[in-house]
Amino acid sequence: MQWDLSIDHEFQGNVGTRISYIAMKTDDLVWAPDLNDMSYSSTAPAAQRPLTDRPFPNWGEVNSRQTGAQATYESLQMEANHRFQHGFTFNSAYTWAKNLADNQGPTSTGFAAENGSNVGAVSTYLYNRELDFGNVYGTRRQRWISSGVYELPFGKGRKFGANMNHLEDAVVGGWQLSSIFLLQTGPYLTAYIPSNDADPSGTGSGILYGRDQHPDIVGKIAPAHPNRNEWVNPRAFACPSNTGYTAASYAGNACGVGVSSNPIGRFGNESVGDIVGPGTVNLSTGLSKRIAITDHVHLRAEGTFTNVLNHTNLNDPELNITNPNFGKITTARGSDFGGNRTGQVSMRLEF
Repeated sequence: MQWDLSIDHEFQGNVGTRISYIAMKTDDLVWAPDLNDMSYSSTAPAAQRPLTDRPFPNWGEVNSRQTGAQATYESLQMEANHRFQHGFTFNSAYTWAKNLADNQGPTSTGFAAENGSNVGAVSTYLYNRELDFGNVYGTRRQRWISSGVYELPFGKGRKFGANMNHLEDAVVGGWQLSSIFLLQTGPYLTAYIPSNDADPSGTGSGILYGRDQHPDIVGKIAPAHPNRNEWVNPRAFACPSNTGYTAASYAGNACGVGVSSNPIGRFGNESVGDIVGPGTVNLSTGLSKRIAITDHVHLRAEGTFTNVLNHTNLNDPELNITNPNFGKITTARGSDFGGNRTGQVSMRLEF
């Protein structure tokens, strides 16, 4: 189901604007439960429970694909554009969006697919789909992207140098500048405890069936000044417990609840997408020149650069809470996502 409302207005100078509310609700999405999940336990680790505690005692995992998951999307979108006039055109769009779903699995790192075996990760627990409810990884809360093309006003027939001769125009005229600027907040991330280190619910979700487990959130997630050495506050995450937390409970230490100790009969209280990763700032620019050889033959030289300012866009932090580097960022994003500056130079004949 989709619904939207838009208001458009055109201003002087050939500038059109639009503001929109756009929303969508999706039912019966595919999700991936394990039909052999056991009931909660606080008395015995899953590996020690009798096979008769399983719905299908003679089987291990019984992974399934079912419909019934849901997603909701709401956004406020604003756009301004200038039609090509006097050698200039631009388009600028801002989006504030909220996208929530419960079919992502316990540690989503992308949009959940709905084909084959890739339906996101196997769900945390058959009997409670809400454990995997939260912000969708790939939807940014805020995103502003602007693009423009500007023909420099120099050369024959232009504002400056309209009476240039052919040689002068070949050097000075025909230049065009284009750019794309992106500014967006970061992806929604989920801290986790490796499946072989914890099974706090006692259901076998972790130690038997290989699903990463959620920790408890016990403090403010974002530090006062997030940086690559501490993007996430490690003392905000702890091994799940019903009796309180000690220094050894916090991120950076082993967990073991439900594996080397009895389970606590519940999952960790973290939701999917509780952590906001680093945002992206990226300016890509191109400069081209069109040289007329005859009326119908032109030579076009062009140089284009991604991340022309070579701004460092940080990658996602370490999310395994048992890793001593939890919350730290050790790499930058790749070239497809605002990585180091890249460039190419080309020349082609147009006729």
